[in-house]
Amino acid sequence: MKKVWLRSAALAIFIAGSVQAADLKGAPVYKAVAPAYDWTGFYAGLNAGVGASQSNGSTDSEFPVTDRAGVGFAGGLQAGFNWQFAPNWVTGIEGDIGYLGIDRSFKNWITVLALGVKTDWYGTLRGRVGYTNGPSLFYATGGAAFVKLKNSYDFFSSQTTLASKSATAIGWTVGGGIETMLGGNWSAKAEYLYIDVGSADVFNAGFEETAHFDNHFHVYRYGVNYKFGGPGMGAGMGAGMGAGMGAGMGAGMGAGMGAGLLRAHDWTGFYAGLSVGAGLSQDVFSGPTDPNNGASSDIAYARVTGSLQAGYNWQFDPNWVAGLEGDIGYLGNKRAYIFLNDGAPTASGFRTNWYGTARGRLGYNTGQALLYVTGGAAFVNVKNNFDDTFFQRFASRTETAGGWTVGGGIEAALAQRWTAKAEYLYIDAGSQDVSNPDITRLGAGHFENRFHIFRYGLNYKFGG
Repeated sequence: MKKVWLRSAALAIFIAGSVQAADLKGAPVYKAVAPAYDWTGFYAGLNAGVGASQSNGSTDSEFPVTDRAGVGFAGGLQAGFNWQFAPNWVTGIEGDIGYLGIDRSFKNWITVLALGVKTDWYGTLRGRVGYTNGPSLFYATGGAAFVKLKNSYDFFSSQTTLASKSATAIGWTVGGGIETMLGGNWSAKAEYLYIDVGSADVFNAGFEETAHFDNHFHVYRYGVNYKFGGPGMGAGMGAGMGAGMGAGMGAGMGAGMGAGLLRAHDWTGFYAGLSVGAGLSQDVFSGPTDPNNGASSDIAYARVTGSLQAGYNWQFDPNWVAGLEGDIGYLGNKRAYIFLNDGAPTASGFRTNWYGTARGRLGYNTGQALLYVTGGAAFVNVKNNFDDTFFQRFASRTETAGGWTVGGGIEAALAQRWTAKAEYLYIDAGSQDVSNPDITRLGAGHFENRFHIFRYGLNYKFGG
């Protein structure tokens, strides 16, 4: 996962620089009176978003490897320093600390055992390096990560025995995002972080066994920063955006934009592009077993995803843009594991092939970037299976599941026709029931199909 994100982020930064250079060949050259955009300096801000766990636990007897797919609010504070060491390149360091509200524990299917993970807070200390076209920064980031968490291994019987281990786990993180200037000293960002804080062992004296946990997390968040000292938009920006880019763009964000590095971006029109990122599945598997058991199983897995998108934007106001977008892409998640059915091995699993969405978008236009929310219909081609692995009798159901999606992101202009975006989508693709006639005592296996998509995209706008 670390290598995947480093390569994706590096590719995105390289493409950002390449397409801007290509599109500006032959375009009017604007000479800045002074550096129009200055990223150098200290900053601080806050962030909010979603945290999702991809943790798993196992024991030597009752539990083969099983997942814990919790979801919760993530929010906190960050501070850092940027150094713009070349006209188009920025490096820096950032630290953050915040709340991570994940709490997921459940009984294993038809047993009296439960594994769980609970988080309280998390923090990172990271380096950043990115390409800037002036008002926007396209960056990769990575460094150390810290998560205050509790892993639990509980044994429910006539004499209940609970065991847990709490610690501040230390590991690493990698990710990337887009940060764009809003005006004056303010900027906004959309960011993804993958966090690996290693493993932990929990011994349960009542069951005389140790559970082993591997703890991984995904954080999708949006933030706002305030830069201390001089404003990010410098002297060449002037004193009112309208004078340099046409009336109606609003006062106070700088006139004389025509003397800056980029012109105001016109969002109206058709566009098409491609995206690459990570898709995290968080399926929940349950079935009509002992009604007093309340057992279920998670299936959490993350893989690289890629897609094509096309849409239309309508800039109906200087500061507001609405539009429609459709996309279709590869989602190659595949995961299965065995649990014990009264001592007999039974398996649940899933596989996805592709996904697509048809969404509306509504966003605020800063002149060079679009801060938007999105939502609509979603479709995932998914196969769920419920297998008797002891007698080698298998049952599955494959369908294109329909549901809904909601999310948001930042799309920033690279050049006259090119834009890049960082986007998060949550997808609920409904549920499926899978019956295996050889496991009739258990009834049908019930699957709830949930996905998190974080992706970086590149779009080309057709027409004027």
